[in-house]
Amino acid sequence: MGCCVKSNKLHKIETIKTSNGVTIFTSTTDIHKIYNFGKMMGLGVFGKVLIAKMKTNSEKLFAIKMIEKEKMNGKETQLANEIYFLQRLDHPNIIKFYEVYQNNLYFYICMEYCAGGELHERIPKYSNAFTEKQTQQIAFKLLSAIAYIHEQGIIHRDIKPENILFSQKDLNSEPKIIDFGLAIKLEESLENKTLNCVGTPLYVAPEVINGYYSEKCDLWSFGIVIFSMLCGYPPFYATDKKQLFQHIQQQDLIFDSRHWNHLSKEIKSLIRRLLCKNPFLRPTAKECLKDSWFSLKFDGVPSRNNNLFRSKTKTFIQRRIAPSDYFEDGRSIYEILKNYRIGARFKKEVMKILINQMNEKELEHLKKLFQKIDEDNSGTITYYELEKALLNEGSQVSHNEIKQLMIAIGMNNDDETQECSSGKSFKPLVIKYSDFLTACIDERRILTKEKLLSLFKYFDHQNLNYITKQNIQEVFARHGKSINDEKINQMIYEINPNHNLKITFEEFCQIMSVEGVCQIIDFKDGNLEEQIISPNNNNSKELIQFE
Repeated sequence: MGCCVKSNKLHKIETIKTSNGVTIFTSTTDIHKIYNFGKMMGLGVFGKVLIAKMKTNSEKLFAIKMIEKEKMNGKETQLANEIYFLQRLDHPNIIKFYEVYQNNLYFYICMEYCAGGELHERIPKYSNAFTEKQTQQIAFKLLSAIAYIHEQGIIHRDIKPENILFSQKDLNSEPKIIDFGLAIKLEESLENKTLNCVGTPLYVAPEVINGYYSEKCDLWSFGIVIFSMLCGYPPFYATDKKQLFQHIQQQDLIFDSRHWNHLSKEIKSLIRRLLCKNPFLRPTAKECLKDSWFSLKFDGVPSRNNNLFRSKTKTFIQRRIAPSDYFEDGRSIYEILKNYRIGARFKKEVMKILINQMNEKELEHLKKLFQKIDEDNSGTITYYELEKALLNEGSQVSHNEIKQLMIAIGMNNDDETQECSSGKSFKPLVIKYSDFLTACIDERRILTKEKLLSLFKYFDHQNLNYITKQNIQEVFARHGKSINDEKINQMIYEINPNHNLKITFEEFCQIMSVEGVCQIIDFKDGNLEEQIISPNNNNSKELIQFE
């Protein structure tokens, strides 16, 4: 299905459609009013990628894909598909999508910035690029992400070192899977129809060449990646594509003794399983996560605490959670989540935006807490995992209250449903990664008056000194989503039944419930920025230098 563009001049919203007819909303607000653009990171067939900073918040870098419409040749549908998948994927090791804009010439896709570059750049030819321990740590995180992708009913179809970035330059930083431009829904592979042979030739599975494949093709590609990380070259290669495909389908896997003798039998066994030419005998990502290689110790120390998929009642190794390790004021996880549960919906939406504007270092402690609670490494927190975490910290909470906490935390994911065997849709009772971060953020410490102004101006980019319904709809469109008048009215009515539908900065601060901020600022003075941001503010200086 081709591109469908629909205008709404008043709300500055336009739409494009996926191949399945799903509407993706985009903002036509001038992106240069929101971001300052920096140097170019990369150049591609359809455009380029630039580093950028928000005008109202210079503390975080973003990567913005600038795609020329003229060069797309009707491939807007593929772009819509990628945005659709990225909106629904929420995992620490999957690149984060933030916003989408468009004008007459370009689409702008705002993404998470990764300073560490591609995995491909870290693999020198014909050498032991990574130690086995380093490979184990990276592989586990990537497998967790692949398992999560498949759990969401998606096949990536282009897993390769060029599509794996590192969040920072150090080797221990988080790997991130990127580029879902070739991804499809799993159900498309189950319809017994011939699929296109897509992907990068060195990494395609044997069955992909034949046109009949499932999510198992991602595991083959992942096996090629791991092989290359350990020895510096792929297991199958040739001078032309035809010969390469013959090798992939027919040639036996060989571990050259010069590069593999010092490596464990466990990693060779796992690679053999991943590069099994029969996809029906190839393991799933979840099965690979249970492989004995991930329990292997190096230098007498296990590379990670491998508490995977064990019985929830008998064999879990107790990992006590001390709230003071994560929250400076000593509040428990239960107290934090309970406080979030009773918050107004508009505040929750603003807090989600705040999370997107915070850098990785600010969120590091919450990421570690999430991973500690996520015992099965699925990328989500289940009812049983949350119950266990609350019991471990000493909170006595009823089953019903835990359920209500989980519903409240995930209540805004209105479009995320799954189908059960009967064909009926249902909403899975899990806490997603970003929702957990949003619920647990220490707003007393984070929501400074400067941060509040930055958030307010994110909505009020026209400097009207108030937020309208149209502003809220436009912000949702930036995130590729839609919200109707009725839902906005409900949000504002929840704040004040007699509201005039224009939210001033004073009201905004009161909604966010930050004590003291409203008293510090003189709201009668028209220029909010001059009251709050000092001319000598270091962040402002940095922003000017960035331009």
